[in-house]
Amino acid sequence: MGIALGMAALRLVHAQEMQPRAYVATPIGLNYFGVSYARTAGGLLFDPSLPVADARVEADIAAFSFAQSFSAFGRSAQALAILPYIRADLNGLLSGVPTYRYRSGLGDTAYRYSMNVYGGPALRLREFAALKQKFLIGASVTVSAPTGQYAANRTINLGTNRWAFKPEIGVARSSGRWTFEGALGVWLYTENRAYNGTERRRQDPIGSVQAHLVRTLPKRTWVALDGTFFTGGRSYTNGRPSDDYQGNSRVGATFGIAIRQRHSWRVSYFETVDTRVGGSLRSIAVAYAIVWLKGS
Repeated sequence: MGIALGMAALRLVHAQEMQPRAYVATPIGLNYFGVSYARTAGGLLFDPSLPVADARVEADIAAFSFAQSFSAFGRSAQALAILPYIRADLNGLLSGVPTYRYRSGLGDTAYRYSMNVYGGPALRLREFAALKQKFLIGASVTVSAPTGQYAANRTINLGTNRWAFKPEIGVARSSGRWTFEGALGVWLYTENRAYNGTERRRQDPIGSVQAHLVRTLPKRTWVALDGTFFTGGRSYTNGRPSDDYQGNSRVGATFGIAIRQRHSWRVSYFETVDTRVGGSLRSIAVAYAIVWLKGS
């Protein structure tokens, strides 16, 4: 089904549960292009009403992203777009019979608008370089569009065939080389009217909280310890509730390095440490980004 694989990919490719430095202020006029790759393996959550057991996935997720920073009401703001491509091998028991499925194609695109509501004034690069900002409050809205590969007659899809929206508020407090970051958000979903063929599926909101402890290191490097918890998301098929209320937590770490002024690399790892439904997931990701100022 779409929610199983499509939303798992969505959480990996854009700024959601495990994204340190999501609300760092940036100079206006900054352009960003990134390419990322994630390898994920583990148990897969299915609708309990389906005859699927012991499902596991091994997925490769590539994503292309573009962002630009600008001024909004005198504050630093950013718009981001992400296009994911997913390749996945899935194994499990379908009605007690060992079954294998392969999927490859585009996932749902994601769009994010964020801005600093306290701290992080809109500054050009020269002014920004002299800024010593110790406390920031930011807000964002992420939209997932149903553009991914989806077939109503398939149990497993790469797309979700529905819209999703996530408002979020985040804070960042710096002291010397240390920064503590936290964010609180909630996913809201529209209805999938072509679930498992002709059925209708809706899902309750999923609330999420994340925290990061970031340490700036010499030579343009940094490291972060990451944690997240999300809960909710019970689904209903044709009005019938499913026993899939989520209450899952994950931990991970991120390492970043800037090369000269325009290039950066990031390596991250996370794994599930506690889950109410579904299996444990492990993922490692590598991302490369190039940045440049507008007009340069």
